[in-house]
Amino acid sequence: MPPIPTGPFIAVTPTPTGTAPQPDPGDPSVAFNANDPLDLISGGFNGEASTTAEPSGGANGGGSIFATANWTAAYSTNGGGSFTQLDPTTIFPNDAVGYCCDQVVQYVPGIDRFIWLLQGNGYRIASASPANVKSSGGTAWTYWNLTPAFFGLTGSLDYPDVSVGAHYLYLSFDEVGTGLMVARISLAQLQAGGTITVEWTDPKNGGPAYGGHVMQDTGNEAFWAGHNSTSQMRIFSLAEGSTTYFWRDVNIGSWSNTGLSSTSPDGIDFLTKLRNFPDNAVIGATRAPGPSSTSNELFSDGLWFAWSAGTDSNFAQPHIEMVTLDRSNNFAVAQQVQIWNSTYAYVYPALATNACTSEVGFSIEGGGDGNYENHLVGFWGDFVAYITTNSNIGTTRFGDYVTIRQDPTPELHGAFFDAFGYGLDKPSAGQTGTQTDVRYVQFGRAGACQERPPG
Repeated sequence: MPPIPTGPFIAVTPTPTGTAPQPDPGDPSVAFNANDPLDLISGGFNGEASTTAEPSGGANGGGSIFATANWTAAYSTNGGGSFTQLDPTTIFPNDAVGYCCDQVVQYVPGIDRFIWLLQGNGYRIASASPANVKSSGGTAWTYWNLTPAFFGLTGSLDYPDVSVGAHYLYLSFDEVGTGLMVARISLAQLQAGGTITVEWTDPKNGGPAYGGHVMQDTGNEAFWAGHNSTSQMRIFSLAEGSTTYFWRDVNIGSWSNTGLSSTSPDGIDFLTKLRNFPDNAVIGATRAPGPSSTSNELFSDGLWFAWSAGTDSNFAQPHIEMVTLDRSNNFAVAQQVQIWNSTYAYVYPALATNACTSEVGFSIEGGGDGNYENHLVGFWGDFVAYITTNSNIGTTRFGDYVTIRQDPTPELHGAFFDAFGYGLDKPSAGQTGTQTDVRYVQFGRAGACQERPPG
């Protein structure tokens, strides 16, 4: 495993005042059990990794890992020691959905299934147990096709995400040019592998959340969000057991939506595409305890939302804005903070909640200050981000999302995360073009929650 350098540091500006309390992690040290390259073939064709990799994945805690990047997929049966690359077009038919590019993967411990969402003309949702992935060489999946016509739409669908709730799988994606829509499917039905019932929201109501992602670790209620302006958010919610979804507007501190630019050492602005899409969309979201706005206490039901923001007199580099709302107090703003550095840009946030300490972990992308664009991970509140890749070539589109999940390994007691990110490298001898270095990273709190029994 290549060494993992530390830094650069994260500067934090709490709002309104003071430093927000964090859950006690026990042993605060961060350990990395894996930083494994997937060794994917790079290129612009089916079965090859794009330089806009959009990596996603999940792990079952027993050595099985399934990961995707634009145009390709891979699985491991030895905890990431090695990966076998797959071409989705050789696994699924060229039917009404077919296959295009974006993919998202989740492992769902409650039903022991990898869930694989593939974009084409709509989406194909596929399900397989880790045992079936291993025995079939990654080719045996039960799947369902969800075309735009299935949802009563005539436009195209794009930019997907997947989240696991208490009893439902949640999908989010844009109807291009209209708005974000969220769909849910019973986990029990996915496990059974027969007929599924799909419920969904109206994308015409989701205009402010266009380009957003559904919340991770969302429990018994799904949440997603967008911006009405740079000082007001619209928060959407859909409770399990309800067939009605709601939204409300929340005022926040003003932030900058201009200046999304950062140049790598070879003179290429790797945020060129970000200025167009997903821009300032709320793509990072998780449900975790948060700091009270009225006392030095934690409340149990916090909604964390994060997005890429620009530059102004306070922030010389693009940075990440993050707001925590108190679900139990009428969605009141508990804190608004930033992940920032005076010379280093941070963008494309993905968030998840640590199952052991209830802390928020992040998986982001960044660069600048003489550095190429790279993938970084860490815990919110530690004031440090860890670089996992070693890029040495620039690009105009380093995105459009990365991934972080709770790691379910029993022996790790819920204290670790699985993250998927990527870097870009110059071609090796005998190769041509930019090489895409997709990584599986397992990191967490060393020694935390050891008193808990496995499981």
